Amino acid sequence: MCDQKVHVWIDADSCPVRTEIIHVCRKFNIVPNFIATFHHFRKSDEGEKWTYLDDGSQSVDLYIINHSTRGDIVVTQDLSLAVLLTSKGVYVITPRGKLIEETDAATILNDKHIRQKSLRQKKKWKGPSAFSKADREHFTHVFEDLMSMHEGI
Repeated sequence: MCDQKVHVWIDADSCPVRTEIIHVCRKFNIVPNFIATFHHFRKSDEGEKWTYLDDGSQSVDLYIINHSTRGDIVVTQDLSLAVLLTSKGVYVITPRGKLIEETDAATILNDKHIRQKSLRQKKKWKGPSAFSKADREHFTHVFEDLMSMHEGI
């Protein structure tokens, strides 16, 4: 796909698949870039890179947008961020293993509009189901396939 190795960026403030990301990235000799706010500080282990930012509004999102390039991979639960990234040729995967495509943008933004409208009207909105072992396994499988495709394996 490209001459240089892919960069993997992780919206790490609430990432339940950190261990899985590290494990898969090690297979491909890639150091994942975890981006988080200072409130989520943790000691880095070998084979992972952490960048900490002020707890400003959207600081992690803006950092990832400004540092990722075409062909990179981003792991995030933030679908609005995903829409911005896919439009610039970045692969986006959620911690549940869903690959976000550029063609998903209209649906994602429409769903967000409906959700925000309901919340303004004080209607209850059901959140996502609890994160499961099956979600974790699905993420690992899809992420590894994406990395393999990227490396031409």
